[in-house]
Amino acid sequence: MSTETILLQRCDSKCELCASDSHLSLYQVPPESADTPDKCVMICDTCRGQIDSPDTIDANHWRCLNDSMWSQVPAVQVMAWRQLTQLSSAGESWAN
Repeated sequence: MSTETILLQRCDSKCELCASDSHLSLYQVPPESADTPDKCVMICDTCRGQIDSPDTIDANHWRCLNDSMWSQVPAVQVMAWRQLTQLSSAGESWAN
């Protein structure tokens, strides 16, 4: 089974950060370069765009992290923590 298939099953075909069900793709959590399920997350285009271009962050979009930060998947936990840290540094007090 491919990594993408495993991730789609793991996430029930929803973004592992915001739960969107559209335009999902595999994202390797840096600094990892391995395409293994424990080193990757399945995210939507909106999350990917804001992760890749931090200057375009819509803080309200990331309020979804209140739920996804409790994921049992370490890669999802890492991504949630990174986004919350970035939002907190940008002055979003709710992200603390």
